[in-house]
Amino acid sequence: MKTIERRAKKLDISSDTSSYEQEIDQLVYKLYELTQEEIEIVEGKKS
Repeated sequence: MKTIERRAKKLDISSDTSSYEQEIDQLVYKLYELTQEEIEIVEGKKS
């Protein structure tokens, strides 16, 4: 379980953190200037 999700669950066990996780993922991809192909590999959509 990801750190952010654990922290959010401690505050509210029923909280959905998926939108935050997606936003953070996009920021990291931009930070590291990943191409769409690299993003697909990281997300497991391409081998």
